[in-house]
Order: sequence, then structure tokens, then C-alpha cells
Amino acid sequence: MSIQLFKQYTQAMVDSDWNTIASMYAEDCVSVDPDGAVFEGREANLANDQKWASMMSDFKFNYANTVESGKVTVVEMEITGTMTGEMPMPDGTSIPPTGKTHTFKACMIMEWDQGQIKKQRIYADFVSFMAGFGIMPG
Repeated sequence: MSIQLFKQYTQAMVDSDWNTIASMYAEDCVSVDPDGAVFEGREANLANDQKWASMMSDFKFNYANTVESGKVTVVEMEITGTMTGEMPMPDGTSIPPTGKTHTFKACMIMEWDQGQIKKQRIYADFVSFMAGFGIMPG
């Protein structure tokens, strides 16, 4: 069941279907991004997803391995996108778009409660991410 919910979530990201994504987050959802940033609540998580979508267009998700156990889904995948928007940095500056398309590896762990995302953790290869999008030397 949670694998189908996960695929619904990623398809909504591809489609920029923000109403579906918002409805999938529990009011008290807590997420941790690959850089360690923590997002608490539905609105904060939705805003974070929209930030990623404004930075990268044409998302594609290729699922490599999936594991489902109880209310938890673990998905190892490759994410492809084109950096067509600015990348906000923690200090308030931003990196301009490079226009490069890149595929990077990631793993998402989602805990579900009554069909909604309760907890979410995302791990990604950020060296590949930064080099592949031309942000740092490869």
C-alpha cells in the first residue's frame, strides 16, 4: 500500500500537483532534507517541495529498490532533473541556474499514518548533485 502512495507522491511532484502533495502530508509531518534541514508541518513541507520544483524542472524518478514494512516505505532511486531555477543557499544567497540535466542517486524513507506522510527522510549523493549540475568541478 505505501509503495503506491509513494508513487502517487512522486507523480504529483512530476505534475506539480500541489493540492495532491499537500493532502498527502499529515498536519504534523516532520521531514529531514539531505542537507539536514528540518521541516515541520504540512505547509513547511509543501513549501520545501515547491522550492525544489522551482529549482529543477522535468523531474523523473527511476525506482531501483523498494522495501515496505508496516507503515514505512524505503525507496532507493535515481532522480533526474534540469537546473532551470536558482538554488537557494542557507546564507540567503543563491546559485544561478546552470541549465544542465543530471541524474543523481537518492533514498527516501517515509512513514505513513492513515495514508498521509508522517515522517520523511531523504538522503542523496550531493557530490554528484553539485558536480552534475555544474555547481562545482566534477
